[in-house]
Amino acid sequence: MMSNFPDELTCDMAETYGIFDIKRVPASLAATLAVGLRDDSRVKMAKSGILVDNKTLLLSVIVDLLRGVPTGSPESMTACCYKGGNAAQSRSVSRNNEHEIFDGPEDFRARWKEVTRN
Repeated sequence: MMSNFPDELTCDMAETYGIFDIKRVPASLAATLAVGLRDDSRVKMAKSGILVDNKTLLLSVIVDLLRGVPTGSPESMTACCYKGGNAAQSRSVSRNNEHEIFDGPEDFRARWKEVTRN
């Protein structure tokens, strides 16, 4: 690991173990400590070719999924949820741990008017 990624290993050893000159540590101890580094350590990520840690990757997936969540007016919500007829015919809305299920956009719009008093 040291010969291929010396800077990454040096940073990880300094950050994790406070070892700033790895050449002064016995090779067997350095190897043991290197193996014990976190999976998202610089050297392990560089060695495996991973560009981002699992937390960042998971957060980016969540952001991508949330971009598809409808927001705004009920018209945009129903258009998003029902356009094309490929979506399920019922929708569930959770508010204060209470769930409501709608059979279609008309039911949703009617309930929306009740809730918003429009």
